[in-house]
Amino acid sequence: MNLCLLAAGDSIVCMPARQRNRPANWLAFCVGILLLAVLVAGSLELIHKPKRQIPGVTIGTKDQVYYSGATLQDATTLGHALQETGFFNDRGTSVLLSKNRGVTVVSFVLDNGTWNHASTAAAFEEIGRRVATSIGGFPIELHLVDPEWVVRRSLAVGKVTVGTSDSVYYLGTATEGDAKALGQALREAGYLADLGVSVVVSKGDGTALGFVIGEGVWDRPDTVAGFERLGRRVAASIGGRPIQVRLLNAQMETKKEIAVP
Repeated sequence: MNLCLLAAGDSIVCMPARQRNRPANWLAFCVGILLLAVLVAGSLELIHKPKRQIPGVTIGTKDQVYYSGATLQDATTLGHALQETGFFNDRGTSVLLSKNRGVTVVSFVLDNGTWNHASTAAAFEEIGRRVATSIGGFPIELHLVDPEWVVRRSLAVGKVTVGTSDSVYYLGTATEGDAKALGQALREAGYLADLGVSVVVSKGDGTALGFVIGEGVWDRPDTVAGFERLGRRVAASIGGRPIQVRLLNAQMETKKEIAVP
């Protein structure tokens, strides 16, 4: 994945991602997910499986992936992917993987209304983005469920390729249509030009447009202003303003957020 920025005059400069920064950022992400898991562990440790009898596989010594319409291999691969993200850490956490009529769903048990928090949704969307390839690729759905396995929030995690190598991810309640329309608008604006660039459109608690850029570029006022103008220009393609423009690092963590009214 390449990282892009807007230079003077809104011209685009792209560069390869600097992988040497990945471990520190990756560790920070895993710590965040670990804290999230600890917050909900009180209910997760007591709820080992859905009410109906379905098969499951143990990952590590305590964590469980139950599966319906999927295979044991699917569940095992997902479990290992969740270990790599830091979400599975032998605390007795359970998830449900289901496949039905071509739709792949991963359900996570939460408690105390945490499914309503924007930060919770964002964390699980990122988990979904990281594990999607382990269960057949994009798109997938994420269900945030209560201790009775009732769906409280549904999130989409999808990806559209624009041209031959640029990517637009769509999250939350954003659709494939939103991603395609945004991709076309960004091509017309000259931002997407088959350089391996990634952007993100997210809907749910408002509409957000994210750009993956180089390390520290979010601290440059001229670049920030350029992305604000770009966001204003393409906002109509994803439903219009107001939107939030987010500048992201290589791990798609938000480093700066700009309101575009």
